[in-house]
Order: sequence, then C-alpha cells, then structure tokens
Amino acid sequence: MRPRRGAFDATSFRSFPSLCTVGGVAVVVNHLHLTDPISDETVQAFRSIVPRIVNGGASAAQAVQVDATHLVLILEFPSAEDADRVASEIGGPWMREHIIPLLARGPERSVGEVIASATATG
Repeated sequence: MRPRRGAFDATSFRSFPSLCTVGGVAVVVNHLHLTDPISDETVQAFRSIVPRIVNGGASAAQAVQVDATHLVLILEFPSAEDADRVASEIGGPWMREHIIPLLARGPERSVGEVIASATATG
C-alpha cells in the first residue's frame, strides 16, 4: 500500500533532504518540578528568557508546561560548546534567580547530540 499524498515514509527524507538534520546539534532538556503551581510571573520570566537564550547562541529554545508544577525547558545549540557558554553566561544566572528558589527538587538535566531530526516547512 502506498502512503497517502503528503505522508512521510522511510523514503520521504531522501526526497526532501533539507528537512532532515543529523548530528552536530546539542540539545539540553531540563525537567523542572515546582513546589507550587506555576505563576503568571514565572511564565513571564520564561517568555523573557527564551529569546535571550536564542540571541545568546541557541538555535531554538522552548519552555513547555506539562502540568501545574512540571515544566520542561528544551534548548537546541549548534554545539556542546555553545550550550556550555550560554548556560554559564545566561541560563545559569537566570535559573538561580528565577527558578531554583521555586523548585521542589533539583532540576533533571539531560544533554545529548541529535542523531535524527525533521522539521515541517510551509
């Protein structure tokens, strides 16, 4: 059976190579568990920091609210070196000021290299 028009299958990435990126990209994922439900002030703090992180060298930054007390910060960088630099210059100081005091426990931080990625265009 052929995939419907516009559907992706295992060969789609050969047809659209610009949509597929592999390797050389570092991603930082921070799970943040708050003591209390997220406040409007904290949401605003995230809305102000993600553009600063991108302006500082990240290629993407997203803050995701999983539930009332669980947030995930997802940061994408061209390299691990860029991730380290932005963490020390921008992210670390901001986290200490705005987020660490609100946490029920320490952040769960994972860092890895992207091995496969696809982005829709249009």
